Amino acid sequence: MSARGGKKKAKVLSKSARSGVLFPVARMQRYLKRDTHHFRIGAGAPVYMAAVIEYLTAEILELAGNAARDNKKTRVTPRHILLAVANDEELHQLLKHVTIASGGVIPRIHPELLIRKKGGKVVLPVTPKPVIEAKKTAAKTTNLSKTSNKKSPSKPATPAKTADKGTKRVSKKGKGAGGTDTSDGTPAPKGTVAGGFTILHEKKLFLGQKLTVLQGDIVKVTADAIVHPTSSNFYMGGEVGSALKKAGGNEFQDEVKSLQSSHGSLDTSGAAICPGKNFPAKYVIHVNSPGWGSQNAQQLLDTATKNVLKLADEKNLKSIAIPSISSGNAGFPKQTAAQIILRAISNYFSSSMASSIKQVYFVLYDVESVSVYTTELQRLDS
Repeated sequence: MSARGGKKKAKVLSKSARSGVLFPVARMQRYLKRDTHHFRIGAGAPVYMAAVIEYLTAEILELAGNAARDNKKTRVTPRHILLAVANDEELHQLLKHVTIASGGVIPRIHPELLIRKKGGKVVLPVTPKPVIEAKKTAAKTTNLSKTSNKKSPSKPATPAKTADKGTKRVSKKGKGAGGTDTSDGTPAPKGTVAGGFTILHEKKLFLGQKLTVLQGDIVKVTADAIVHPTSSNFYMGGEVGSALKKAGGNEFQDEVKSLQSSHGSLDTSGAAICPGKNFPAKYVIHVNSPGWGSQNAQQLLDTATKNVLKLADEKNLKSIAIPSISSGNAGFPKQTAAQIILRAISNYFSSSMASSIKQVYFVLYDVESVSVYTTELQRLDS
């Protein structure tokens, strides 16, 4: 047959091109035949394997790229790959026995190394103790007065009186730890945050977000938003709701009524936001916290926590104050509620690398809740 009348030679396509994947299907088939020679290998097995490995590679590279961007780097290193895998729950479970060379370790400091008392006994503070800092200031003042006038020493100041003066200096309109928290512009004692609260425990996540445990009145915390656990009809009779109602007055109640009329009833785990009035927080996030007896209660509480964080991110808020959600009248055991809330927050920050939230305050009222959240925060993986 002449060349003119012959058929054109078909273009050769690789198995990867025919399958629509980037990873080499033929190489996967060769490896499967080499390492699983006792079994029959179907034609779709190498295609499926190449597609799965391609998806996992793309997922890891995306998370590693986000970690590199958040650390202000333009090149992905093994360190960024380790952080990406370790902070994704599913990838961490899949690769828990894999060691990434030059990846380092997960940033974590044991709580025993942070707070120590004389004698080497490790303790976690439960109640605020600003008087201790004032006593140290009084002791320094006494030593300076003795040094400056050795010939005619004056009567040293009484520590108790000086402590009282130092305690009164802390105002409720400060800038946090290291800022000017006092009325006369002097720096506040270390370990205090805006509003004169004392930090009972603090944990820093790998992307820089801080989770801080405080004890006191949530309305007095200087945060961008306060979380109000409520019902579907924005009930203001709970502990947090009553405090907000009392501090905000009629102006805040009008904002809540306006939100209720525009938004309608809240679904279970749903959240809505309105401006704050007559207290430091700019906004109040109302969340319909689920009850312990409801179906899928734990999943609903996880969703409620993430909805609160999403709403705060939509407003580009940097700090948020959260009470013990669902552990009051909702009937959740405090330890269970704390575990779910902390895990939900950690997972949210791991999946949302560009979150505007940098500070989460857990503002608690009773000693039992403080102890539970402090313990669970120590157990939370970084």
